[in-house]
Amino acid sequence: MCVAAVTISSCSSTKTIGLTCQERQIEIYVDDEYLGRDLVYYTVPKGREYIEVSCRENGMEVYHRRINVKDRKGTLIELQIPQNYKYSSKPF
Repeated sequence: MCVAAVTISSCSSTKTIGLTCQERQIEIYVDDEYLGRDLVYYTVPKGREYIEVSCRENGMEVYHRRINVKDRKGTLIELQIPQNYKYSSKPF
């Protein structure tokens, strides 16, 4: 099981989001931008209300979630990927 924790902190009008995944082989993408593995940070562009988070393993998407980041402050969001959850067969 992969758990991605999303923490949001606000500084003026920008937000920095931290995402972490316990499974080190999982690649973390936000809005199709590769951020890395394990613990990553993303600065949400001003005015954005949503981000698209994609977790991939060997180029295959294993989990995808749209997250509302508007008006969230100090919130922790956990994405849990079920062990058998593989809905996409297309490589990225």
